Amino acid sequence: SAIVVAICLTGCQVVLTTTINVSDNGSGSITVAAVADAETVRIAPELVDAINVDDLRAAGWVVDIQNPSADGGISVVAKRDFANTDEATFFLTQLSGKSGPIRDTQLSRTGGTNDATYAFTANSGLPNGLSGFADEEALAVLGSIPFDAYLARSGKALSDALKVSVQVTTPGRIMETNGEVIPQSNDDRISTSTWSVPVDGSELLLTTTTRDRDMSAVIATIASRILLVVIIVFAAAAVLYLATVIQRRSHSTPAP
Repeated sequence: SAIVVAICLTGCQVVLTTTINVSDNGSGSITVAAVADAETVRIAPELVDAINVDDLRAAGWVVDIQNPSADGGISVVAKRDFANTDEATFFLTQLSGKSGPIRDTQLSRTGGTNDATYAFTANSGLPNGLSGFADEEALAVLGSIPFDAYLARSGKALSDALKVSVQVTTPGRIMETNGEVIPQSNDDRISTSTWSVPVDGSELLLTTTTRDRDMSAVIATIASRILLVVIIVFAAAAVLYLATVIQRRSHSTPAP
């Protein structure tokens, strides 16, 4: 995406965070925040001119740029609401593509209103290095990879210059996750998992599953079904009783 390419190929100390929030009905929002500190902007002033979010805005993303940010750096925040989990999967693919730091994303919701399961999976990492941030069009515009040049000059490792993380919040309690779980209060009916995406060439599968059961509604549904069965049984018994009474009376009535 434009936001990822512009900042991560040009910055020096960059934090890139993708946050996914899902509501009960499967709708929600995706927020991508990219922050470069003041030192980054000082060493790489071309960062400001390199940022190009036109494609994201044209695709329906709401983009906010703070230049300078509160600490003298620059921040770019892109947000997109989604109506269901299929839309979320599409937008995440649109954002990172096939070679970005978060790939093959799948977000799903299964079940009913009172008992639903939410699942998120994605492959993460930069097995192809920084080229994973750039599509062919972006590389043609940049002509080189200035981030690599900065790393060579500074002697910094990529893991020190770039931090990438993913945070997913879905309704219900966690059934399975390989992320770090953010503590919630007992009253919260949501669960949050977060991951640090490797930037050392390795890959990490992100996975989390939650189940949201409204026990009061489930109990009420079961109780209503039991009550319905009881009513049907009593109604059948009443009909049978009336039929028996009528039959007995017909047999006991003397012939004229």
